[in-house]
Order: sequence, then C-alpha cells, then structure tokens
Amino acid sequence: MRLGTMVCTVLCLVFAGTAQAGTDAADSGLSLERGLFVLAERALRNNDDRAFETTRQVLTGYPLLQYLDYRRLARNLDAADPREIAEFIETHADGPLARLLRNSYLNHLAREQRWREFLRFAAYEGPLSTELTCFHKQALLETGQRQEALSGVESIWLHGQSRPNACDPVFDAWRDEDRLTPELAWQRLELAMDAGQTGLARYLRRYLSAADRPWAERWLELADEPARVSRAGFGAEDHRAAGPILEDGFLRLIRRSPGDALDAWIAHGDRLGLDAEQQARVQHTLALRLALRGLPEALPFMASLPDAVFDDQLRQWQLRAGLRDRDWDTVIAAVDGMSPEAGSGARWQYWRARALEQAGRAEEAERAYRQAARERNFHGFLAAERVGQPYRIGHEPLVIPVLRKEAVAGIPAIQRMHELVALERFTEARREWTHMINDLSPPEQEAAARLFADWGWYDRAIFTVARARSWGDIDLRFPLAFSELIADGARSQEIDPAWAMAIARQESAFLHDVRSSAGALGIMQIMPATGRSVAGAAGVNVRNNGDILDPANNTRIGTYYLRRNLDNFGGHSLLSTAAYNAGAHRVRSWLPKEGQLDPDIWAELIPFHETRDYVQRVLAYRVIYAVRLGITPPSLNALLYPVTPEDQLAQARESHLAGLGLYGPVQIASQEICDAPGYTVEACL
Repeated sequence: MRLGTMVCTVLCLVFAGTAQAGTDAADSGLSLERGLFVLAERALRNNDDRAFETTRQVLTGYPLLQYLDYRRLARNLDAADPREIAEFIETHADGPLARLLRNSYLNHLAREQRWREFLRFAAYEGPLSTELTCFHKQALLETGQRQEALSGVESIWLHGQSRPNACDPVFDAWRDEDRLTPELAWQRLELAMDAGQTGLARYLRRYLSAADRPWAERWLELADEPARVSRAGFGAEDHRAAGPILEDGFLRLIRRSPGDALDAWIAHGDRLGLDAEQQARVQHTLALRLALRGLPEALPFMASLPDAVFDDQLRQWQLRAGLRDRDWDTVIAAVDGMSPEAGSGARWQYWRARALEQAGRAEEAERAYRQAARERNFHGFLAAERVGQPYRIGHEPLVIPVLRKEAVAGIPAIQRMHELVALERFTEARREWTHMINDLSPPEQEAAARLFADWGWYDRAIFTVARARSWGDIDLRFPLAFSELIADGARSQEIDPAWAMAIARQESAFLHDVRSSAGALGIMQIMPATGRSVAGAAGVNVRNNGDILDPANNTRIGTYYLRRNLDNFGGHSLLSTAAYNAGAHRVRSWLPKEGQLDPDIWAELIPFHETRDYVQRVLAYRVIYAVRLGITPPSLNALLYPVTPEDQLAQARESHLAGLGLYGPVQIASQEICDAPGYTVEACL
C-alpha cells in the first residue's frame, strides 16, 4: 500500500473514531492519532513531504506534534530556515526539544563559522556546554567583541581536565594579552594533579615561573613514586607548594599501599611540617583505607587520632573495624561519636544494641533494638527479630485529590510523556521527565507518580514518588511490575519469587529497555556475555542484545543466574545476592579462611559500599515483596546463615536451619501499630 493511500485510510478511521459517541471516543481518537504520528515520521524518513504535510495537518493539537516539527527541522540543518528554528525554540521552551534543537543548531553554525547568527541563537535562555561556551567566546572574537570574549576565560581554563578543542582559539587570544600568569598556571597544575591528570600537569610546566618549575618536577616525581615521600628531602616550610606536594604524595602512597603509608607516617609525619588541616586529611584517609582493607593496624591507629579527625564516615569504618575484631566497646564508642542525625538511624542503633548485648547491658540493648525496629529496612527488621517485635511495613496509600490528578494530567509535558510511553518511546519520555520533574511541587509529584503507575511506567513512578520524599505508599514504591514473568522464572528455578522481585527492583526499578553504564541490560540487568553464556541453560534463545532486553528472556536468565549462585554458595541467599551484584569470584574472596562470621557482620564488612547497600536493600525488599505477593514473608533470621570457608557453607546452612526457632515466626506490623503513639510516619518506612 502506498503511503499516501495509507494516510487517507487512517484519516478516514480518525474521522470515524472521533464521531463515535460514548467514553471510548477520546481514547480511540488518541490511538488513531498515534498511528498517524508514526505514519508522518515514516513519510519524513522517506522524504515524502506531501504525505508528511497532509498527515501533520490532521494532528493539530496532538501532544507530540512538536516532535514532528523538531524532526523535520533537525534532519537537515543546512536547509533549515533560521526563522523557523527560532520560532520553534520560542514556542516550545517548556520542553527538552527546544534546547536540543538550539544546541544542534549552535554546533552547526559554529562548524559553518556563521558567528553573528551563532550569537543570536546563543542568547536564548538555557545553559551552554563548555564546548558551546567556547564557541560563543570565539563568536564574540570574530565579531570584534574582544574584551567581552576574554572576560571570564580564567574560569574555563582553570580546570583539572583538558578543555575541548573549541576553546583553543579563545585561550590563544587570552594568552596573547598576557592574561595567563604563572600563578594561574600553578593553580591549574594543582587541579590537574588532584584529578590525576599528570600529562596535563607536564604540559602546564611551560607556563610556570622559573622558581616554581623545579617544584612541579618534584611533584610529578612523587606522583610516579609516592614511596619516596618519606625521603623527599624537603619540608612544608620550604615552598608554598611543598605542603600540598607532601600531602598528595602521602595520599597516593595510601591508595597504593596503606601499610607502607602507615610506617612512613609514623616514622616521618611529624617532621615534615604539614599544617593541622593537611595532617588531618592524611590521617583520615589513612585510617579509612586501613579499615577498608581490613588491616589489623586500623583500630590501633584510629585510637591514636584526635576526635577532630573523625567524621561520620570514619566513625562508620571505626565501627566496622570494631566488628571485624569483635571489639564491642569500640562499636559502642563509634556510634556514640557519630552526629545525632547519623547515629540515630536503624543501622547504627542496631549495631550499638548488638554491642550492648555483648557487653551484658541488656536493658540498654533492648531500647536500642526497639528504636531501630521502627524503621522499614534491613537493620530495622533484624532489630525487630531480636526483641520479638513485628516487622514494620506501614503501608500508607497516597490519597490524591481528583482535581489535582486531573490538573497534573493536563500539563503538556505529562501529556507528551503519556503518548511517548504509549508508543514505547521510553528514552524520549524519560528526557521529558528529567526536564519537567523538578518544576512540580511535592503534591504534584505524588499525583504524577500515581499517573505513571497507572500507565505501567513503573520506574518513573518509583523515582517520582522518591523526588516527593513520600515514602509510605508501598504499592507505588514496590510495584508488581513484570511479576508474572518473574514469578514464572522463579518457579522454574525453584527460588523465592519475592527474592527475584527484590533483585529486579534494586537492579533496575523495572527499567526494562536500557543498558546501564556498565553495559548490563534490562529488568534484571544481565551483562551481555553472561546472558549469552547461560541462555541455553536458562531455556531461552539469544541472538543479540535485543533478545536479552526482552523481559521474558531477561527474567528467565536472571532467575537462572540466581539459582546458579544459590547452588554455588551452599544455599546461602545472602552470598548469592552479593554475587549477583559483585560477581562470584569477589564474594569468594570475602569469605573467611577459617572459622565463621555472623551473617549480619559479614554483610556489614563487605568492602564495596555499592554491594553492601545492595545486599541489605534486597533482603529488606524481599520481605516487602512477599507481603505484596501475598505470600508468607521470610524471617531474616531464617535466611541468614553463618558465613564460613566455601567448603563448609552447606554444612553451616544445615546446622543453622536445624537450630531455628529462637525468635519465633515472623510477624508484620499492622497499620494500627504504625499509627500508635510514639511512632512517626518516617518510623514506618
């Protein structure tokens, strides 16, 4: 069928659909308009201007009409009428397409060296990238506005990374006027060294003063061999840069070898002349790295430090070092040393309670457990089990006034998102969301989240209700997205569907159509190599990445991988969850070489903060998803087996299961409990 005939056919359907009586007419019309929209796009790709214009005329008032105009203008900027581009930018300033078109056109004008026109379009509101900012200054230079062009160049030049090539003509003109001073050159060298850009630092040496150049050489030498810091042959008082150079040398040595850095600091730190702030930064970084590496010197070194060196982050790692050494007094002191805001959270109150319990201070321990148990998270659930208290779920469904929901649904950007989601143009829909979401008030964000959930756009519902800082609606925050597919995969692998749902929620928030920055794909974030290697065993056919993105395949592969991890780690879901995030080889390296670790301690000592938080969230989400799926929630005590050397894991699991019953069956706190005196809404999260 010729495209023109297809357009006529759809036009007839549109007129027939909108003539229908009843409530279905509007939906039917929108559906037909979507079809016309797709036909118009196809006409544009085929350069069928007549069919495009015919179809476009019928779409007047359709939310995505501006997308057709954008595509028509952006496809051939050489032939585009500047007046039409300006009109589009002015008319559609409320959406992301105006900025996209403006930036594309600015780049086009810069390549064409049409500088006066460039300045006209650069004047439209909106930030410019560094490259376009430099093109803007180049345009000013080329149009005789030299002083304006060179104003503020320092802020562009003073950066730890190399600048875009577009900046070179501006920098050349700036240097020609002797505005690049040795002092500015040294400032940028410091930024480059802080950013690890030693190549840029070497380039900058040419602009330094004769007095500073040898110190730049010393700095670069120490960067290459930081172990030389203890025998550098100079002190902080010898040059204004000597202190930063010595500090940087120590920080680099700490990253390479914290043990050697500790020896060097103890032997030579006092005589190098670093000021109090520099010493504190070195000590803080050294203590943190010793604890992170699990080195036995961590606690003694921390004990030697003044309180001023500590912040909440270092107190947290002091606590973890105390857990590693079973130094319960240090655990208590670390929590007590945190800021009130940090120390009152469930995680740290749980560990304080554990330490108090070990110290025989039972009443204080129970109070801390009960405080932690108010929160809906991993440590809150663990604390609840310790005192025989129900898990606190505290579902508080959002009540959205009808008029507010209708008003938000009528926002043009929301209408565009609705159509883009209906057309499965998720990337463009997310771009609209990013451009608009911060302009809404929290109540409007709540209404938008409800709309997104109604559309089945679950990831944006989750992220939007989080933007509103509205935590109580469990249905919105933990939707049953793709639950049938995930449950089918879980049943086929004989694993808990709530666990698989929790993994998907944490991995992607059910964002099913994109690749992560690491390359992982789909709902359960499958790496392409992993997907191809296990596809056959998982019972799916994978020919390309698109097959891995397919939700049915993705959930099959993900649940198979969970089952395989479970088998490889003796049935330990804690270790299997960690392996899903960090890889089985890393998890094996974190297992004790002898003896055993309590599972809650092992989970706290995971060295990667991403994996540590991931594991704890998944275990909490597993409880929540059991509630959402209507199945009996698991007791975390029943899921968390002692962590042993790899060859003893299965035996540890069997022994643990045989001894269960200490805390009794799991309970879920009712809404009435969440509303009881003394419990805030936040406590029922």
